[in-house]
Amino acid sequence: MSIFKTAQAGEVKAQQIGKEGCRVTLSVEASAELVNRSFQNAAVQVQSRAQMQGFRAGKVPLDLVKQNFAGHIKERALDLAVKAAIGAAVNTTKLDAVGVPTLTKADFAAFQEGKSLCFEMAVDVTPEFDVKDYTGIEITKKPDTATDKDVQDNLTRVLEANARLESAAEGATINDTCYAVIHYSGKRNGTDDYKLSADSELVDMSAPQTMPGLAEGLKGLKKGDEKDIETKDGNDTVSYHVVVDDIKNKIVPNLDDNFAKDMGFETLDALKAKVKESLDAEAKQNSQRDEVTQIENHLVKMNNFALPQSLVEEYTESSLHNFVHNMTQIKPDQLTAEQHKAFEERIRPTVEKDLRIGYIVHAIAKKENLEATEEDWKTELDKSLTSAQNKSDEQKIKAFFAERKAHILATLTERKVFDFLKSKANYK
Repeated sequence: MSIFKTAQAGEVKAQQIGKEGCRVTLSVEASAELVNRSFQNAAVQVQSRAQMQGFRAGKVPLDLVKQNFAGHIKERALDLAVKAAIGAAVNTTKLDAVGVPTLTKADFAAFQEGKSLCFEMAVDVTPEFDVKDYTGIEITKKPDTATDKDVQDNLTRVLEANARLESAAEGATINDTCYAVIHYSGKRNGTDDYKLSADSELVDMSAPQTMPGLAEGLKGLKKGDEKDIETKDGNDTVSYHVVVDDIKNKIVPNLDDNFAKDMGFETLDALKAKVKESLDAEAKQNSQRDEVTQIENHLVKMNNFALPQSLVEEYTESSLHNFVHNMTQIKPDQLTAEQHKAFEERIRPTVEKDLRIGYIVHAIAKKENLEATEEDWKTELDKSLTSAQNKSDEQKIKAFFAERKAHILATLTERKVFDFLKSKANYK
């Protein structure tokens, strides 16, 4: 740490004068010695950048710097003294601070050499709570394997996705199950409306329609037929002149060995087995995810404590920017005040839940001695190295694990905690 931002022993006195939730208020006094040293260091810093006629930049004599740049020196000295005092105050009071401390009360006009500096500051600290009710959690276990119906439904969707359209037999009429290929022009209240016109429109007669009255008027028509259709759209009269270009039926493949071969499998049984395997894996993943969600919801419900609001604000703003950037066409800085508030209200509950769970998991890990160790980290590294194809891959994996060590240890700790919670849970 720079010498300009440190305070020597005894130069700063700090006393806690209040606490609300996770926010602690301190009364701080920086000694005259610290203030004087801050002025000295500030003068040297200003001298390094000072420019005066007759001197090279940074070579102006210190006494001239003090005479001509007193305001800059005082401003810089105040910044140095406050930063040093804040750091020392947090250390001497042994606060587990999160976020950046803020000044809440100060008389900077009285700041001068030879006098102590007094101010009040607020800092958010890690929540203090006794984690409870984390064993014996009741969990409703979801199925972790697929049923025969799940497999059949999946195969039906695959068949539908591979269906094709074929022109209907000569003389066929439009009904509720076919597709009609039409071109038409339309009028609203007797006036041509391009929004009611189309060429080679494919109409799925079995699906809901957006063009009022059009599909109903097509029923019973044959290929080549023309028809004028009139209907109401609210208070408006809408009319269409329609020509039927073609009528098509959807042909769904048969679920047999031939279809399985088209999908890359030797037999239908092989296809079904692969679908079952895939659905089983998905069901298991969903079941495990649901277990975690039930555990998290229980922990949050049973452990209600104040959160550091500075972290809540910081994470909410960060999540808001990421959400807006990834999910909308709006740039975060283009949000109106109302839009920003709406997004913030939507995101904040998730941020608070995630923060709370993080603190709870850390508390359980500490209480049950479940923190991940260096050996756990090395085991995870060795496991990842088995996927390396060459020396270059090994170096990349090792570099990643070294760079992300703290994050990986936190993830392993969380995994240990949830394994522990599941082992102590009551499954229905």
